[in-house]
Amino acid sequence: MKKYFLVIDQGTTSSRIVLYNNKFEIFDIVQKEFKQFFPNEGWVEHNAIEIWNDVRDLIFKILKKNKLVSKNIISIGITNQRETTILWNKKTGKPIYKAIVWQDRRTASFCENLKKKGIHKKIQRITGLEVDPYFSATKIKWIIDNVKDTKRDLNNDNLLFGTIDSWLLWKLTEGRSHLTDISNASRTMIFDSQKEQWSDEILKILNIPKKILPTVTENAYDFGSTKLFGDSIPIGGMAGDQQSATIGQACFKKGQSKSTYGTGCFLLMNIGEKFKLSKNRLLTTVAFKINGKKMFCYEGSIFVAGSAIQWLRDNLNFIKDSSETDKLYKKANKEEKLYFVPALTGLGAPYWNPKARGTFFGITRNTSREDIIKATLDSLSFQTFELIECMEKDSKTKISEIRVDGGMVKNDSFLQSLANISQIKIIRPNNIETTSLGAAYLAAIQSGYLNNTSQISKLWKKDKTVKTNISKSISTSRINKWKSIINVVNNFY
Repeated sequence: MKKYFLVIDQGTTSSRIVLYNNKFEIFDIVQKEFKQFFPNEGWVEHNAIEIWNDVRDLIFKILKKNKLVSKNIISIGITNQRETTILWNKKTGKPIYKAIVWQDRRTASFCENLKKKGIHKKIQRITGLEVDPYFSATKIKWIIDNVKDTKRDLNNDNLLFGTIDSWLLWKLTEGRSHLTDISNASRTMIFDSQKEQWSDEILKILNIPKKILPTVTENAYDFGSTKLFGDSIPIGGMAGDQQSATIGQACFKKGQSKSTYGTGCFLLMNIGEKFKLSKNRLLTTVAFKINGKKMFCYEGSIFVAGSAIQWLRDNLNFIKDSSETDKLYKKANKEEKLYFVPALTGLGAPYWNPKARGTFFGITRNTSREDIIKATLDSLSFQTFELIECMEKDSKTKISEIRVDGGMVKNDSFLQSLANISQIKIIRPNNIETTSLGAAYLAAIQSGYLNNTSQISKLWKKDKTVKTNISKSISTSRINKWKSIINVVNNFY
């Protein structure tokens, strides 16, 4: 009987189910985009029931399509958009409000007040995170404080909190498992990453009741099982999408770095087993905990990457498909000095300005669609460079190469832009779906198909290496211009 690992890869704009064979090769993928809600300026929401229904239906679809039954599945792995926050009634199984997405900025003023009171330093010391609307903590507080009947559900012990991983797990196990893994927990801004427990101190500051929180586990763990698709299927792996990609990219050694280009861009560097705070406004977060061994990483978060391409497609109608950007980039006027700051939902690291907005500089009558596309892609390279610069200062380590993944890295023009601006070797792996691959590896470790991370390292294979084809002086000149422009935007808002 053929055996497969089934991965739920629940992202910001779509849900995917990926089947891996026992050689960790992709056997099949099914995917569905879901609706984005923008009820107010800076607000971003998802329908958690829609997400669950899509995930369940996609699992049925991929099994039926490939004539598989539950016995063909060795184990399920889950990876997810992080920080997105759901509170639900455990009796009805329904959310009490829409899922508040990681991109949502509605709690910006509250976060500013925490900073004015000096509380942000304490929170960073405990969690490794900047105080920002990005994280789950202030989203939880907003729902508790603003949604009708929340207090009633709390008093009746019917309220549960979870990020998307916990929500999907709870639904898959029909309410038997209310768990999260350490990588997702470390992104909530209420978790003590060193003590590996929810922080009573921060919960008290934010007035969040501990009883609604899930139990925290390692990444490869017995998360329970689902009986919704026939016989029981174990669920053995779970990690937030960026940490899962770090596992999929086999960044298990101190100093190894990966950058994922999906809806946003996330650069992570493995900093080893010791918790170290960034002095350059990066995040310190848990990379993973596998077989009792925990590793930390520095992370730089760019809120808008692939979503900028989506904006060019859906709002400006510049393209019909994101794949067109590669050819159009090559047609752009190289003499055009156009810059774009894609702060469509604020600026992430190292600026942490939720009020900043997207801005073009240098538009002329000669500016074309191709030039705007090039400026958009180059903006991601400039922002990545700034993250690299911060990471090198914090770690006192020179980054010589970055492993890249995510849908955008199919674009060779973008990879060349990244290599040129960063002056660093860019490596694309054979499997760019490293987020789902990481979750498959975790499920495999829990089920005994793999024993350790050394075996994962041996499975990693590179597809392409891209090196710079411009001089450092040209790159530096362009970077200096970019920095002066992004500082104008940051100071303006």
